[in-house]
Amino acid sequence: MTSILDMKAGPPDYWAEISNFFLPLKYLITNERFDALVRDIDLYYLINGVFWIFVAMSCGFCAFQRLFQFFLKSSNMKYFKRKQFARVIWNIAFYGASCLFLHFYNEFILLPQLMKNQGRYSLFYSSENVIFYRSHQTEKFQFYSIFIITFYLHGAMLDFKEADFLEVGSKGLYLLSLVAIDVYRYENYFVGLNLTVGLYSILTEVLALLVLPSAYSHRIVYQVFLGLQIAAWAHVFVNLVPFKYLIPTLFAKNFKLPLNVAIWFWYGISIWNSPVLQCFYHQIYHTAPSDCSGDGSAAKCIMVKDSSEFRHYKTLKKAYLEVKLAHEKINAQSLSTHETSSASAKTFQAIKCVMMLKRKLKRIREGRGHEPEDDNEDMTTTDA
Repeated sequence: MTSILDMKAGPPDYWAEISNFFLPLKYLITNERFDALVRDIDLYYLINGVFWIFVAMSCGFCAFQRLFQFFLKSSNMKYFKRKQFARVIWNIAFYGASCLFLHFYNEFILLPQLMKNQGRYSLFYSSENVIFYRSHQTEKFQFYSIFIITFYLHGAMLDFKEADFLEVGSKGLYLLSLVAIDVYRYENYFVGLNLTVGLYSILTEVLALLVLPSAYSHRIVYQVFLGLQIAAWAHVFVNLVPFKYLIPTLFAKNFKLPLNVAIWFWYGISIWNSPVLQCFYHQIYHTAPSDCSGDGSAAKCIMVKDSSEFRHYKTLKKAYLEVKLAHEKINAQSLSTHETSSASAKTFQAIKCVMMLKRKLKRIREGRGHEPEDDNEDMTTTDA
């Protein structure tokens, strides 16, 4: 046993102090609840798969966007709307294909497995729910999960390029939630959540597709579409997601901290970015029709996302209007100065004529009206 007399004097060990400060966090990380996070994840497979799928998806999206811009070049649609149109079509295609695949996968592969193991699960939130079914076909599950994870990663990068940081945060947290679900192999959780969010995303993208090329006069149609989007959002994020996924995850028997943190933060950003709150943002910050992409329509502004090209176009338009207003103001000031100087000259000539007439009348009264040279002399005196 080491005695206190055997200890060597020296400076304090700051790294040990910092380590002791974070000791509770170290205990949480090394707890058995996180064993699955360290044991089940195949980091090399995940990074390699995500990288190559991301490269293929980026190349495919660039080619798809250029093709659509080529076909829409002859239309009256503006340039920034063409890029938005292409991305909306891209999102609809992916969400439709993924929801179709997940639906048939759930019907023919997943549900038979759940029926076999139904007796092992309870419907109470305090125990393992049926949504926490762990996949026994890891390769098949990770094959389609990586595609969906990479799609949200690609969407977050596109939103970051457009400086839409709220969407970047939402997609990033949802991406982390899907990674945690993939690591814990909650196959039924993954399929059900992506089906729910994917169907809602299809509806919102279809409404944006209908609104994007429309004329400015369809305000009632925009309001009807916005009502449908608000109703769908309320059904998904108020009725389905909290009671079917969030609360069971929070009160599950095997509590998973990374999954709960990621998915609850994602839900908070989804509430913050809801179409109901966006109506208030529009009323507060978009005071002029040129401030938003909806041209003054709150419904169109909410359904059609802003873009960097539109913000650049809006800045140029604002600068053009300011220069035009300043030019008109300068012209008005110069015209006013010219009119003022002309009026002053006319007034001076009138005063001059009146003074000449008065002097002539005075000379006539004094009997000097026959001397014309005096008029020139008086004029010279008057000018002086």
